[in-house]
Amino acid sequence: MMQSLYIDLVPDPDAPPQPIHLGFRSGMKFLKTYLKSLEDIGVNHVALNLRFNQADIEETLLYLAEDLLPEFPA
Repeated sequence: MMQSLYIDLVPDPDAPPQPIHLGFRSGMKFLKTYLKSLEDIGVNHVALNLRFNQADIEETLLYLAEDLLPEFPA
C-alpha cells in the first residue's frame, strides 16, 4: 500500500503538526512518529511531496536523507 503526503518540514524538530493541504507542517520528530505509525498498519511506501515546503528544497532533502531515511532501512 502506498500513500502520498504533502509536508512542510520546519527547522524545529519538536514542532507539533499543523494541517496543510493533503498533509501537515511539522518538525522531524512528528514526521518520524507519523511514518512509523503508517508502517505499523502496513503502509510500505510514502511519497513525500515538498510542494508546500517553505524551506530550501535541497536543504530539506539533505535533512530527510540524514535524519529520516536511516530510521526506515530498505
